[in-house]
This record gives sequence, C-alpha cells and structure tokens, in this order.
Amino acid sequence: MDNLHNGTQNIHALIVDDDDVDRERLMRMLRRGPREITVEQAASQAEALGLIRQPEAHFDIVFLDFGLTDGDGRDLLPAIRSEIDPDCPIIAVTGNADEQIAADSIKSGMTEYLTKRSLSPERVAASVEEGMAWRQYRLDLRRQEEELTHRSLHDPLTDLPNRTLFSDRLGQACARARRSGDPFAVVMIDLDRFKEINDSFGHAAGDAVLIAIGRRLREHLREVDTIARLGGDEFAVLLQNVDGEESALAVAAKLTELISQPIVHGGRMLHVGASLGIALCPLLGFAPDELLAAADEAMYAAKRGGSGAKAVLAQSDNCAAPRAPVQGGMLRDIEQAIAARAIDWHWQPKVDMRSGLILGFEALVRWTHPRSGPIAADVLIETVEQSHLLESFTYLSLDVVLEQFAKVQHLLGNAAICINVSARMLERPGFVSQVVQTTARHGVDPARVMLELTETALIANPAQAKRVIEQLHNHKISLAIDDFGAGFTSFGYLREFAVSEIKIDRSFISRFTESRFDQSLVHSLVVLCESLGIPLVAEGVENPETQAMLVAMGCHAGQGYGICRPMPYDDVRGWVEMWNADRDEQRLRA
Repeated sequence: MDNLHNGTQNIHALIVDDDDVDRERLMRMLRRGPREITVEQAASQAEALGLIRQPEAHFDIVFLDFGLTDGDGRDLLPAIRSEIDPDCPIIAVTGNADEQIAADSIKSGMTEYLTKRSLSPERVAASVEEGMAWRQYRLDLRRQEEELTHRSLHDPLTDLPNRTLFSDRLGQACARARRSGDPFAVVMIDLDRFKEINDSFGHAAGDAVLIAIGRRLREHLREVDTIARLGGDEFAVLLQNVDGEESALAVAAKLTELISQPIVHGGRMLHVGASLGIALCPLLGFAPDELLAAADEAMYAAKRGGSGAKAVLAQSDNCAAPRAPVQGGMLRDIEQAIAARAIDWHWQPKVDMRSGLILGFEALVRWTHPRSGPIAADVLIETVEQSHLLESFTYLSLDVVLEQFAKVQHLLGNAAICINVSARMLERPGFVSQVVQTTARHGVDPARVMLELTETALIANPAQAKRVIEQLHNHKISLAIDDFGAGFTSFGYLREFAVSEIKIDRSFISRFTESRFDQSLVHSLVVLCESLGIPLVAEGVENPETQAMLVAMGCHAGQGYGICRPMPYDDVRGWVEMWNADRDEQRLRA
C-alpha cells in the first residue's frame, strides 16, 4: 500500500452496477487512466457480496451504484468496510444528481459522489488518485496512532509493557478470574546488585542489563503471559493459568535462573540476582491493587532474606486482607430487596459550569440493609456483579430510574438521565431489547437516556461492546465512558465506537488545581474531544477554583459535590426549581 499513490502500482477495482452498458463504459475509462487497473464486476448486491467475501479477495477501490436490482447499493457499505478494508475508497457512481443524496453519501463514509452524466476518463482518473491518496493518508494516520499508543503503553528502554498497560491487563485478569475462576499469579521482581553496576560501570551498563533481562524474560514466557518494566530495576510478570503454589514457585525458579546468568557488556561479565514476590489469584482475592501490594510485600520479604536469587509466596498476612466475601445470608437479603424493589437511587446533577444549565442527572444506587444499616455502593455493586443477581438488579435499575425520570422529564428541558451498567451486561442476550422496551414502556424519549460504562468494558471485549453499542445507538440510546483515564482506552475506540460523552476520572480532577500533569491531561482530552465532537465531563468537581480552571481550559460540563451532592429522588423536583431560580437571578444581575 505504501506506493499506491505514485501512479505506477497496479490496483484492483470492483464495479458494482446492474447496468451492463454503464459497467463497460466505466471499465473503459478506468483502463484509459495512468494506472494499471484490474477490474472485477458485480451486477447485484448478492454478486458483490460473493466477490468481497472470497478468502483471497482484495480490492483497492470500489465504484458503487445505488439502484441495484436486489436492493440499495449503500447497504453494501458495512460489508465493504469489514470484509475488504475500513479505509477502502468507495466512489458513488449513480444516475441521481440530487445534492442532498450526495451529501448524505459522503457523510455515510463514501469518498466521492459522481453522476453518470458527468463521467469522463479525466474525472474517473482524478477520483482514483484522490481515493488512493486518501487511503494512504488513513494508513499513515493509523500507523502514527499505533506508534503513539505503543509508546504510551511501553517502556522506552526495554520495549516491555509499562505500569499502565500491566495494570490494565491485571484488571482484565481479575475480571476473568471473578467470572470463570481462571487462576493466575502476579510476580514482582527486583534486581539485586543493580545499583552497584550503575555506580561502578555507568548507566550504559545498567541499561544493557535491563535490556538483556527484559529480553530473556520475554523470550522464555508464554504469549499469554505479560512481562512489564514498572520502573528502575523493577519488573512485574502476570502468569496465566497458574493453579497453585507449587506451579508458581517452579516458574519463579526458572525466572531467577534466567536472571542470574551473566551479561556481557563492554568486555565485562556483569552479574545480577533477583528477589521475587508472588501473589496468587483467587487465593488472595480479586482486587488488582491488593494482589500487587501482596506481591510487592513478598518481594521485599525475599530481599530482606539476603542476596541471591529467591522467591517468596505472599500469604494472607503479607498484605491487607482482601474484602471478605459476602455471606450467603447477605446475598439472599439483596435478592429479597430486588424482589421488593427496596433499593433506592439517588440523583446527582451534571451542569454546564458556564451558564448553570442542567445537562442531566446520574442515578447512583443506595441500599440500607435491614439489620446492618447502609451498605457502601461499591460493595453492593461488586457483590451483585459476582452473583446470579446481575440481570435482575440491572433491569430493576432501568425500570425504577426511567419510571422516576418520566415523572419529571417535562421539568428538565433537554436534560438526560444517566444509568450505570456493568460491562458483563453487554454479553447478555436480550440486553438491548430490554433497555429499548423499558424506555418505551415509561414513555421516555430514548435520546434522553444515556448508559454509562467504564472504559475497561470496551477493552475487555471491544468487538462485542461495539456491536451492542451500535445497536443501542440505532435506537437513539447514547453511551458515556465513565472513569476515563483510570485504565486505558485506545483513542481508536473513541473513533470507532458511537461514544456520546466522556467523563474524566475524578482522581485527575481532585488534584487538578495543584497538578500540572493533571492539567495537561485534561487539556489534551479537551482538544481530543473537540476534534471528535464528543462532550467532555469532569467528575469530582469540588470547589469554585476547580470549576473556573476547567471552564477556562474548555471543559464546560461538570459533576461533583462542589455543584451538588447526590440527592434522594423525592428532592429532585424542589432542587431543580431552586437551582433554576438562582440561575435566573444571576442572569438578571449580569
């Protein structure tokens, strides 16, 4: 593809048109151009699909008529994008000269719109060149994005995954283990005598040691495992399908043997040892931070034991005890609360921080146990996600919140209601239809319903997530990515998915006024979201100073205690009236 734009390389074109004369005319024009062109023809949708779905099929450009005998040629766009190439130039060639149809065609992803009356060899040749140039531009853009993404997730010295990517993969491993019970191990590695090498022979020698160790570990681990450099002389390994202490210690022994082998640099033999700490999942729970802390503490315990390669297994007393599992009685209480609709949702507003306009509300779950009192929302949600109650809890949430919203939507202008949904629901058959039916049953405009997913949901199964999100989007139900920045989302996902809103993780906003890094990150997200046309919302806005800085930077939507705390639904009507009255008064003063 790199040389397609130079006008010399042979290209392969597909013409889809049910008129034999028009196909032959266009084919002659193509062959009169400066390029060597191989042309295949299809007279119908079915014939075109047969050609592009052949295993060996490859087309560099497609010329597409709309009025085919078996349907509209535009229906072929998804198949062309998925089966051939998402960046394949598609040139509309039709007898209809309607300007609106032409504009809609370009919006739908076609590269150019030509009418059959205006065709000439020169016009067709120019369309080919522009299409090839556009495709090359898209290819270069993808490569640049992939390179930037790779750099942001990999250590520049060893090219191993960095802490960000390791944390994301650890989070995914914990989620899988929670669902299916697949065991794994986290291994923290700290090199012994590395500082002596740096001090005695210089940083070049130290870098050579890190590169060599990283390469050895990567070459001897399986593809399903992850080796990362966290910083300095500290490495971490994620070992999949490790089913017990004996297996983990056996792998650790191999790793320490690899590390202890001498490294040749500058005519010298350099020797390092290693201290290893190992934490097993699910033995020590499913929380990524706790597993890392356990492995880290075990590694320091190994280091305190003296020099030489060694490994220590983390026990439950090597780290903060993982959260105790909810007792069966508690789960039964939650099930009874769902059946009795005895769970509440508090509403927290999202506003335009410039004008005070209410943009929407987020519904946040609240539950008071009949004997133990209020239960923390994260404890309730984590418990439900690990149980058979997830579907019934989710559908109760949709039913209650949409029923409430229907009663006040006339007071809220165009404000939307946001409902949090577990990533696991994207895998459940019937989820989309249930959302659509519940929205319709309560008479709520689907364009005012927004579902919130964490960015990890997109990463864990992007293909499935994309299918479900597109189905929701087709029903005018929008999607917000919650806690953006807490994990990692490829910017490519933001372009490919029908994302309607991005919510910056509150951890970046909490330090916003003091942290130059967080300010730079928010500024970058403002620029990115503006270019993609996606609204950006700051969560965790606590004070007027933060609001003012965010607005000055271009982030206008906010949510947090500094604006309003979550409130019971019964208080929403009164709060809206008071907020709007204050807003009107401030506008009159201005």
